[in-house]
Amino acid sequence: MEIGRDDIKRKNFLLNLFFHKGVAVMRLASRFGRYNSIRRERPLTDDELMQFVPSVFSGDKHESRSERYTYIPTINIINKLRDEGFQPFFACQSRVRDLGHREYSKHM
Repeated sequence: MEIGRDDIKRKNFLLNLFFHKGVAVMRLASRFGRYNSIRRERPLTDDELMQFVPSVFSGDKHESRSERYTYIPTINIINKLRDEGFQPFFACQSRVRDLGHREYSKHM
């Protein structure tokens, strides 16, 4: 039996599904780690975001970024989305080896 590209896509899609309370939910494609993520049945508060994803509140770009890099604070985007009726129920942040980079790590 030959396995085609569509079979591989279907398998990868199914591997990224899990069921929560009987509902199929997609997993993240990248690995943020469960200790750096939070999911709730209600909107997340700023305190919860600060605890699990502090990079959302970073006040400026990391010093290693060039002058051409434009920094947009994530919390500003979240607050604008909240103004429009959207709420965060899930947030995650990548782990860092250097704690000095924790405030600037990849987050979603």
